[in-house]
Amino acid sequence: MKKRVTLLTLALTSLLTVFGQQDQHFSMFTESPVYINPATAGFTRGDLQLFTNYRLQWSTVSDNPYRTISASADWRMFDYGASRMGAGINFYNDVAGVTRYQTNVIALPINYTLMLDRKNFLAFGIQPAFYQRVIGTDQVNWENQWNGTAFDQSINNNELLLNQNLNVSRFDIGIGAYWEGFASENTKLKFGISGQHLTKQRINFTSEDTKLYRKLNIHGQGEFRNEETGVTIMPAFVAFLQGPNKEITFGSNFKFLLKGASRSTSYFDEVTLSFGTYFRWGDAIIVNTIFDFAGFSIGAAYDLNVSSLSVASKGMGAMEFFLKYRIQFGTRNLRNNRVH
Repeated sequence: MKKRVTLLTLALTSLLTVFGQQDQHFSMFTESPVYINPATAGFTRGDLQLFTNYRLQWSTVSDNPYRTISASADWRMFDYGASRMGAGINFYNDVAGVTRYQTNVIALPINYTLMLDRKNFLAFGIQPAFYQRVIGTDQVNWENQWNGTAFDQSINNNELLLNQNLNVSRFDIGIGAYWEGFASENTKLKFGISGQHLTKQRINFTSEDTKLYRKLNIHGQGEFRNEETGVTIMPAFVAFLQGPNKEITFGSNFKFLLKGASRSTSYFDEVTLSFGTYFRWGDAIIVNTIFDFAGFSIGAAYDLNVSSLSVASKGMGAMEFFLKYRIQFGTRNLRNNRVH
C-alpha cells in the first residue's frame, strides 16, 4: 500500500514539475501560428480564420492519456493600405493524468502591420491572456482512505497538498514580431520571434514560490511553388526555449494542386492535397496529411515516438486532428503577390 502511495506521489510531483514549466505543443504548428506568435494574427488567406485542434498523446503509456483541445479565431481589421491591424482570440485546454491536471488559457492577440513595400510586411503584436492551472483530486486514492475493503473517498485524506487551493489563476502576457515577404511570385518566406509568460507568474499549488519560466519561440516557413508541376514545397521549423526545456521541430510539407483557381476570383477555388514529414528533436518523427478545398482545411498528424520512452509507448506518441475555415468578405482578389 505504501508503495502505491509513494508511486502516486512521485507521479504527481513529476507531473507538477514537467507541466508547470513547459507548455503544450502541436505537431501541425504551421496551420495556426497565432498560438505561437501574436504578431501573426490576421495573416491568413481571407479576412477571418476559424481553427480548432484536438491532440491525444501517450495513450499506450497511461490509462489517462494527455488530451489537448484548442480553438481560435483571427481576423484582419482597419486596413489602411500601407498598414493594417489584426486581432484574434485563442483558447486551449490541456488535461493530463489521473488527477486531471489541467491548463486553461484564453488569449487575445492583437498586432499592427506595416507594409514595407508591395512584397514585404512587418508586424508587431501583443497578447494579454488568462492563465489557469487546476488539479482534480476526486479520482485519487490515498492510503488512509482504505477502509479494509475498498478506497473510500469520503474519508479525509489528510494530505497537505490536497487540502489547499488547487486552482491557480494568473494574468499572462506575450509579445512578438513577424515578417512575411515574397522573393518572387512563386516564393514566399515567413519568419517570427515571440516571447510568452513575460509576467513570469507564480503557478505552484503549495506555499513554494515557483514561477513559470519565460518562453522564447522562433519559427519560420518557406513556400516554393513550381508552376509547371503545381507542386509547392513548404519547409518549416519551430524552436521553443523555456527555462531548462527546449524543443526543436523541423521538416517539410509537399502540397499538390488538384484543381486550379479562377484568375478572376480567389484561390479559395483551389483544391490541394499535401503530405509532410517532420522531426521533433529527441522525441518523434511526425507525418501529416492536409486536404484543402473551398476555404476549408482538414488535417491529421501522427507522432511516431523514437525517444527512450518508446519502450513503454511502443512507438505511439500522439494523434492530432484539425479543422480550419477561412472566410473572405467582399471581392478583394487574394491572389496578388501570393504563393497559393
